[in-house]
Amino acid sequence: MIGQVTASVAVTVMSGWLYRRGSGLRPVAVAVWLAPLPLLVLAPRVPWFAAVSVAAGAWLIGQFGLWSYYTRDVRQPRLLVVAQFVGGSAGVGVVVGLARAHLVDGHVALAALAPPVAWAAMEFLVALRSPHGAWWSIAYTQADAPAITGVASLTGVWGITALLALPASVAAAVTAPAGTDGERLLVLLAAAAVVATLVGYAVGRRQRAVLDEPVHVGLTAVEQPGGPVPIHTPEGADLVSRYVERVGQLAGRGAGIIVLPEATFTVDEAQMLEQLRPFARAAVELGVEIVVGVARQGETGAANVAVVFDAASDPPSQYQKHHLVPGLEAAYQPGRDLLYLPSDPRVGVLICKDLDFPRLARAYRRGGVRMLLAPAWDFGRDGWLHSRMAVVRGVESGVAVARVARTGRATVSDAFGRIVVEADTREGGTVDATVPLAATSTPYSRLGDWFGWCCVAATALIAVA
Repeated sequence: MIGQVTASVAVTVMSGWLYRRGSGLRPVAVAVWLAPLPLLVLAPRVPWFAAVSVAAGAWLIGQFGLWSYYTRDVRQPRLLVVAQFVGGSAGVGVVVGLARAHLVDGHVALAALAPPVAWAAMEFLVALRSPHGAWWSIAYTQADAPAITGVASLTGVWGITALLALPASVAAAVTAPAGTDGERLLVLLAAAAVVATLVGYAVGRRQRAVLDEPVHVGLTAVEQPGGPVPIHTPEGADLVSRYVERVGQLAGRGAGIIVLPEATFTVDEAQMLEQLRPFARAAVELGVEIVVGVARQGETGAANVAVVFDAASDPPSQYQKHHLVPGLEAAYQPGRDLLYLPSDPRVGVLICKDLDFPRLARAYRRGGVRMLLAPAWDFGRDGWLHSRMAVVRGVESGVAVARVARTGRATVSDAFGRIVVEADTREGGTVDATVPLAATSTPYSRLGDWFGWCCVAATALIAVA
């Protein structure tokens, strides 16, 4: 008994530390692969309640590192954050408890399969109902490894999640007290084949890709503390002139599309065209497309909008943000329509949090989009993580993503998850790049969440078994 208690405490601390390192705003990628291993190895060697409690406690330790981010930066109610942490811990406990049942009974194959599919199913079901979409996923920790993130083009982000849990679950299954050597060997061979197939698919997809005509895009953000600047004030006029100067510089470097951050200015709906005229004039004179993020106020209600100025002097197009940050953007009305650039329908526009929702990116890809432009606004320390969510979203649907955030990152990535150019924008920044566009869509963009639903069904069958 004393030995079990000591082991349980040690595993809670060890896996908790690994989850803390692997689930923060700047995670250590390898920590996520290692974190579940101690939990699953311990599970068949202690009572069920102890195994579940250790798993839940380890996840809770890991999540505490995000407490100040959720409560101070994102300003979520404390009770909601507590519920989120407790719910996540309970989910991880259930996953380990399910695996333990098969580890104890010697069902080596089911024990190896349970954690990957159950964890992916849990994330998928949460994403379906959450106002934050697919934010809550461990998959983004691998965003700087295109050979791993490429799996998302087949399965969505859920395939990466399952892949992350697979090595630990296989290791625990083949070292469990129960089971036969023949089953262990078969599980090892099957797991190796799955990993080789998925990684081979991701790498091969890049090599077989058919590329379309590239796009030269520029991103710029001026250091701007606080919220949107009223454009009719002296501060607003100064900010407009600084951005117009940046636009001219990027146009001189060959950029044909130039994107500014989200909610840069506050504009009046009735006078918006006049207030934003310097950008309209610059678009025509320089022969470029300019995307400006504004907070639009008017009789029809407030909205978070991206205004697109066309080089042909047409009336500007507007995209209204679909997915608003709960609490922080309660004053805004959500939009419903998609927006394609008038001069190049291969390019679509969305705003910041919209990229947390795979379905919206898929809708654009089915409409022929091969590149997404995203004005954004980060919270400083979450710049890496939120930019990588956008990168993975692009991999899923096979689109390049150009995202520029205030107090975050300016990032251009291709359809295969490779970062073409990047800059920290907490003190302002300007980048540009020529991005190749993928001519073909991905299986995930065509088939949707087939893998997520398969994981839900497989989890149910494993639980019944």
